[in-house]
Amino acid sequence: MRKALVLVLLSLACGKQTFLAAAFVQTPAVPNPTDPSQSLPQFQVMTAYFGTIDTTDPTKIDANKIAAVTDATASVTFKDLWLKSNWQQNNGTYTLTSKDEPKLTFEPGVPYTLVLQTPGPDGDAYGARFTPGPSEDIVEFKSSTCTVTVGPVNTTAPRCRDGAVGQDLTLTRDLAAGAEVLPAFVVVGQVDPNNPSAEPRITYKTIPDNAADLLKYVLSDQPYRVTSFKIPGAKAFDKPGYFLVTLLIVKQGKVSGNAFPGSTAIAGTGSAGIVRVQ
Repeated sequence: MRKALVLVLLSLACGKQTFLAAAFVQTPAVPNPTDPSQSLPQFQVMTAYFGTIDTTDPTKIDANKIAAVTDATASVTFKDLWLKSNWQQNNGTYTLTSKDEPKLTFEPGVPYTLVLQTPGPDGDAYGARFTPGPSEDIVEFKSSTCTVTVGPVNTTAPRCRDGAVGQDLTLTRDLAAGAEVLPAFVVVGQVDPNNPSAEPRITYKTIPDNAADLLKYVLSDQPYRVTSFKIPGAKAFDKPGYFLVTLLIVKQGKVSGNAFPGSTAIAGTGSAGIVRVQ
């Protein structure tokens, strides 16, 4: 893949090009572990890293040659909505979450178009298009339950496992025999059942979220095409509480043709379970 990218770059004019790497991911709604009659809501995040990359020497492309573009305007359209407010920008990373913008949904089969517009009358627009795909189940949560106490009544919460502080957890993808092993990410976040709408406190993730890791992912997604993941408990489950463990299955999207050929767009559809850490 690296050789193919170099060949593409050799056919282009030398100089700087615009690099766009965008990801759209979702954690699904799950029953509230202390009140299964309610749920922890679905949470979605759209993130884009936007910058320029120096291709003067196309045989030496790395993250050190990427410079952030911090003054673009971000928006996303889907169905009949156009969301252009509530975006956060940090050193070239543009982020919109469903907590900041409740109208941001995540619906499999629905196309979402992200646009980043550079300023000025001659500003250029760069786009990414996502269409979320189906999810995969997690073997360790398929039939798991744990019992919680709600007032005087014991209630069984579905898809819940017990764990200890610092204990590792292995996640196994529920794949059919002979199925393609698509790229996948893992996200772990502590949730507060008493404040279910609060954003999870992310304690562990394998999602590439910086220029270096995104560029590595573009060059090869093979490290993410695995059938199981070992989650390090010392980092992921660092204190007692409830943790949402999400497996995100990646579907490749498209980036506009005016962007650097190594740009990428990905959508990650989630399935999840809860670990009660004691």
